[in-house]
Amino acid sequence: MKNLLTGFIIFSCLSGISQTVKTLQVKGLNGPNGFAISEGGQLFIANETGKQVVKIINDSTTEVVLTSDSPDGLTFDDTGNLYVSNFYSGMILKMRTGSVDTIAKALNKPSDIKCDTEGNLFVSEYEAGSIKKINKHGEINEIASGLKFPFGLAFDNIGNLYVASNNTGEIYRIDSKGTVNVFAQITGTLSYLAFSKKTEKLYATCFTCHDVYIIDMQGNKKVLAGNGVAGDKDGPLTEAQFKDPNSIAISPDGSLYISEFSVNRIRKITGLEN
Repeated sequence: MKNLLTGFIIFSCLSGISQTVKTLQVKGLNGPNGFAISEGGQLFIANETGKQVVKIINDSTTEVVLTSDSPDGLTFDDTGNLYVSNFYSGMILKMRTGSVDTIAKALNKPSDIKCDTEGNLFVSEYEAGSIKKINKHGEINEIASGLKFPFGLAFDNIGNLYVASNNTGEIYRIDSKGTVNVFAQITGTLSYLAFSKKTEKLYATCFTCHDVYIIDMQGNKKVLAGNGVAGDKDGPLTEAQFKDPNSIAISPDGSLYISEFSVNRIRKITGLEN
């Protein structure tokens, strides 16, 4: 497994509810990577090592919905179709009721995948250092190149695409014209990203520093949760400990889900506003 770190960054907001980290007692995890949350709030996760995509029910049990060779990134479109990037086979799968279709092949280590508001898919090619766009007709075009091990992706409210560099800790911002700039820098290894549409903040997980970050739209960053020590401690945000935090996602109620790849865990931060 790559040293991936789901980069998530966002400034916390007190909502009158205690902000805490808790460990979910979820069975059946095996190398948890990318998250996706359906419109109805159902959590899905890619078990890369286990070669499955599973649905998590009531924050506890898992149900296999797809078997795949190396699922990494997950995303839904606005009609409820689920897309899966397969890191080692280079394929993108589309799952809908009753069928699974291959919509792209021969990509160079596709890691994360995200859908924009127009239904286009964007894929980070980890080894090629590029971002590919797949439109509704299946046409594939490169929108950015020369990136350093791009991994996690997230869109903001105006269509800018954020890309986490897995090895350098840089977060790139790509605007609608394809201009690439370094938006923020974190010391450590990043994996996935998540964006809060409500507060316009970005979340990022740092795999090697065992923290969850939050970043505002000016690129200012700070630790949201974790104390920099690898562990499994629940509780208040600054006292909690994570072990290799990887994927990250925001639920409709504002809770934050974080996967820990090496120890097959899911943590949940409650009391946030998204």
